[in-house]
Order: sequence, then structure tokens, then C-alpha cells
Amino acid sequence: HHCCTEHKKQSRQSKQRDHNRLQTMKIITNTISATPLLLLPTLTYAQRRTQTDGTVHVKGACNYNNVLAAYNEAFGGSGATELASQLDNPADVPAAVATKCAGASGPGSAVAFSTVSNKGIQHDRNYFSGGTSWNDGGEQPLNVDAGRVARIATSTSAVRPIEWPDTEALPMFDGCDLRAVTCCFTGKRDNAKGPSGDPEANAEICSIDLSLNYMTNHVLKGYSVYERQETDAAYCTGFAWSSDAADVSNKFKANTLFEISMNDALMGKNYVKNAPGAPMCGCAEKMPTVTTAACTEAVEGYAFTYADKELSVSYAVAFEACSAGDLMAHYEANIGDATEIDALKDYIVGDGNCQKAQNDFIFDNFALVKGGTPPPGSNVDLSKWEPVVGKGALAYPDVGAAKFRELLDASPNKIVRRICKSCYRAYQDVYYKRHTAVPADMDLLEYFKSEWKSENNLMGTDFDLYSTYDHALSGEEYDKWRYCNYDYAEVGFPRDCGKYGYTGCQWNSFKRNGCYAWDVAFFVEKATE
Repeated sequence: HHCCTEHKKQSRQSKQRDHNRLQTMKIITNTISATPLLLLPTLTYAQRRTQTDGTVHVKGACNYNNVLAAYNEAFGGSGATELASQLDNPADVPAAVATKCAGASGPGSAVAFSTVSNKGIQHDRNYFSGGTSWNDGGEQPLNVDAGRVARIATSTSAVRPIEWPDTEALPMFDGCDLRAVTCCFTGKRDNAKGPSGDPEANAEICSIDLSLNYMTNHVLKGYSVYERQETDAAYCTGFAWSSDAADVSNKFKANTLFEISMNDALMGKNYVKNAPGAPMCGCAEKMPTVTTAACTEAVEGYAFTYADKELSVSYAVAFEACSAGDLMAHYEANIGDATEIDALKDYIVGDGNCQKAQNDFIFDNFALVKGGTPPPGSNVDLSKWEPVVGKGALAYPDVGAAKFRELLDASPNKIVRRICKSCYRAYQDVYYKRHTAVPADMDLLEYFKSEWKSENNLMGTDFDLYSTYDHALSGEEYDKWRYCNYDYAEVGFPRDCGKYGYTGCQWNSFKRNGCYAWDVAFFVEKATE
């Protein structure tokens, strides 16, 4: 009995070995049968991300012409033959493609940005500030420590929208009024350890207002002007999105953030670390002024995946170098209007313009000319503008409600100007143009200082706001600010009013801390002589 039992045991073990060999043979056979899909021409890193694992990415609408073009690109001009083969050589290939396209699945449901790393809010904040083991190295090699990035890139990023980050947790992505994000990397690491080299430099970093990121750099107020050294190396990249919520650039903007910051830069290029005092990535308005930035755009399309002798089609987004060129060229060609383009040029100044941008930055923030003497009246022409009150670095004695009314009554265009050196750049110089008479019992100066109210003070009726003096003079509808709110205790001008929509933390108060508006002064346009 023992002998028979032992014989049966050996028999089972032998069958198991045969089964394992068979499975191995099947795996090898499947791998060999798939080799035509893998014998592609040499591809760029961006192309490899969309065409590995037997997948061809079709740009634009799912139709025969676009599909054939993608297959020709993938298979060196023999796309028609390969496509027909994958469709099992139907009599009418265009009709077969149309059938596949009609049955294609659409984009999946959105996922939270926090699921990308799945390491928690503090990790994500520190990563985008230039820290964590992803930047600095740790006990595990990068491909293990950040292995989830590759899984998200493969399973999620191309097919499911990722939600924009929680801006309370990641404040560097709060207030992207220009709808543009940049990342600047100053180091390069290898898989096993932290920073050990430099990225391939493509940009020069000029300056930054440190107060814009005080929650991450822990500097309440300050400025940095970067003096370039021969050993400096910075790689800057970015993306921008349409104001149309249905546009792929808008729907997949957080996916593009994931792509440029984690999948491409960290895992693809091993680029890490931030410029001192700045986030590694953030809204363009919160990042350093730089000379240029590379550009990535989301391209809508479909994935044609051939596996197990079956061709399946699904919605998929590819992330590619912007067709227009660098970020500024892409923004001018596809994203911004004239005002927005001019504003972004304050942050992406162009090759060779860093020194001029630094000089302008020093003048704007310190009223100094590099190598010169302070001009009178800061950057405000006091022959044209009468100061009425100020605080912080722009402190000026309050002239009082009566004097303010007298000055406004005599003002030729009824314009009040606010200078705020600590606000976002787009909100550092704002013009209030009064349309209606100020009631006798209304203390409009107090409205500006600390009690911004709606009573006798409605935008579009009693006043309008502008970003330049010339806009205020012309009064063109296009140049008027689009949004305003009021009536929050001890919150002064302009509460959350914004050029294009709600913009928080640009308000001042002479009764409490005024968010970013610490250094503020108000002026009334003087009467002409």
C-alpha cells in the first residue's frame, strides 16, 4: 500500500512538472506570436509610453484615416497590412475599423489625485516642495519606492481623468488664474540613491517672491534673485489648459501634471529637487520667473490594443511634446488671450532676458534700480497720483474720509489705484473706476481699507476694476474684471474679486492680517492742472 501511495505521489508531481512546462511553452508561444507588435522602429520616450504592450495610439477621432496613419507610423509604412492582420483580414477593413470604433469604451470615472502616490497628503506636499525619499533617496530603490507611478501611468492616467489636487493640501496649485503650471528640477538621481548629478539644463531661473509659497517654504515674506553660476543646471517644463471645461487639456490637466512631474521627470528622466525657496511644481504665478520651459500637451485619441489574437479599442489620452514648441509658444498659439499671454510673459521671459527680468523684479519690489538710486515715489508717479493711506512697507498716514472724498471729487477720471507689493503679481496694481456719485454718508475710504461692502458699491453699476491705467481710461468691456464679492467683516478691497473669477487672499485689511496684502497703499488720480 505504501508503495502504491508513493507511486501515485510521484505521478502527480510528474504531471505537475509537465503542466508547468506546458504553461511555460504557452507563455513563450504567446510572446513570440506578439513579436510583430514589438518590432517597432526606434521610438522616443513619449512614443514608447503609448505603444508598448501591443498598443497603438490613434490621435483624434476614431476613424479609418486616423487609425491607418497611426499604424503606418508605428509599423514603418506597413500599417495597412498589420491593421488588416489584427482584424483577421476582413473583406472591408474600413468597415471593420468603424465597427471597432463604434464599440470603443469611453473615459473612465475620475480618481482623486491623492491616489496617485497613495502615500498621504504630507508626502505629496513634501514631494512637490522638493523633499521625500522620491527626491532625496531612501532605503528602497526608486523603482520600488515610486513603483505605483508606473502602475498609474499604465492603468489610469491615459483612460481616467485625475481630479485636480486638493489646494488646501497642495497650495502650490491654488490660484492658477493663467491656467498654466510649470515644474523646475535642479538635480538628477539614480535608481538606488538620491541626487547625484544635474538635469539636462534648458532654462535659467531668475527670481521668485517667497511669500507666494509661505505654507511650503515656511518663509512668511522675502524675495530671491538667483545669480547664475556656471555650475547651475535647471530643467523647466510645463503645460497649460483651455478655459473650456470640455476640452481634453482641461479634463486631463491633473493627468498632465502627473505626467510631467512624476511619470516623465521622476521615473523617465530621474529629475528631482526644487530651486531654493520655490516649489518643484506649481501654478506659473507661484513659480520662479524663468527664461523658458518645455511643454507637454494631452492629445485625445484611442488605444488599439492587440492581445491574444484579439484587437480591442478604448478611449486613451497620450501625453506628447507640444506641437507648437515650448510652453510660451504653445500658450500663445492655443491657450491664452492677449492679456493672459502678456501676463505669462512676466513668468516666462524668454532666452537672454533673465537680467532684465531681475532688474524689473528688484525695482517692483524694492523701488531700487540695480546699480542706481531709489526713484522718488517708488514706481508711482506722485505728480499724477495722490497717496491717501498705506501700511507695511508702503505705510502712509491716513488722510481721512473727508480729504479722500475731496480728492475723488476733483479726480478727472474718478480712479483709485491700489499698489500691493506682497500680492500675486497680477494683483499688485489694480484700478478702481467710480461711475456713480458717492453718497454723502458713505465712507468709501473705509470700504477700501477694511470693510469692502456691496451697498452703493456694485461692480458693473457703481464701479469697474481694471488691471492697467490705460484699460481703466478706455473702459472696454473686454478689459473689465469678471468677478466680485463683498460684505465680509474686516475684509477690505477687493475681497475675492478677480480678473477672470474668484481669487482669494488678495484682500487687505487695516484691522486684521490681510492674507497676502501686507504692503499696501492707495492713491487717487490727481486733478489736472
